[in-house]
Amino acid sequence: MTRQTMTGSSTIERIEALIDRPELLHSPPEVAQSLLQLTKNDDFSLHEIVDCIRADPAMSSRVLHVVNSSRYGLKTSVTNLHQAVSLLGERSVRLIAMTFSIANAFSTGAARELYNDFWRQALTTAAAARRLAVHLDGVDHNDAYTTGLLSHLGTLVFAQVEGEKHLSLYRSASGQRLVHLERREYDIDHVDIGARVLSKWQFPDVICDAVRTHLNPDLEDPLAVAVHGGTLITDALWYAGDESIAACRGWLKDRFNVTIDEFIELALECRDEVQLELEVYGVDADMPVDPEELLEQARQRYMESSLTTALDFDSYGSVFGED
Repeated sequence: MTRQTMTGSSTIERIEALIDRPELLHSPPEVAQSLLQLTKNDDFSLHEIVDCIRADPAMSSRVLHVVNSSRYGLKTSVTNLHQAVSLLGERSVRLIAMTFSIANAFSTGAARELYNDFWRQALTTAAAARRLAVHLDGVDHNDAYTTGLLSHLGTLVFAQVEGEKHLSLYRSASGQRLVHLERREYDIDHVDIGARVLSKWQFPDVICDAVRTHLNPDLEDPLAVAVHGGTLITDALWYAGDESIAACRGWLKDRFNVTIDEFIELALECRDEVQLELEVYGVDADMPVDPEELLEQARQRYMESSLTTALDFDSYGSVFGED
């Protein structure tokens, strides 16, 4: 079957065909497939995992980069792939390899135009989700990072299937607004598509479920909560404006009791980490606006709002004779 023979099918059917038939892609995620097969049995060895990853130099580089990143806090650099796999563990290595293999596999054709934007969002959401996971019970910070990376994988799948039609939707909206437009146009959204891809590729159910539900602001699943917060921070940094910053600030205050200064510190920590990550992966690291300036403006607006509220209470007290 070729892509041309699928043109008469519905969008959902074409997406499902793409998920079920990875040979339709220009670049099948071979490392992911090999790791899945290898780790299905309990008797695989660390040496076999290393040989599998070593077959892909780019993947080897990514694994080494991850283990040497600030989130692991190693005192000395790791340059040996075997040592890196030993430190990360089989589960983490498997998730890392599958994440980058699948994302790159779905980055052909029209989806290639989203590549830079996808990785900017993915890495920011991942960095923020990992930090928020520390404050949530029962959430592994590595799972939070991986889920953040994959939370919007469906946008790449959509773009590869629908081309310019979906790109125009993507450029016009983000977050819940984009999901609403996708559902109206296609009866399915990129969040659900991403969860389907991950389920097909045998990612843990906890990750698939969190990807599927993370845009719901009234969440109970702590992993989805971490990723939802990561998405809001991403919007505040990359699509900065009064509305996105206020939404992020308000949600973090309600959920985590984050002060304005803690919010700004968290956002800037994520920005610094992501800019380093983006350079490693060859993605444009320049932010469209200066988030530090915008966050400082948010601080000023918060102080002005607090002063106004205090004055209102003072006026109320003077009118009604309260002390």
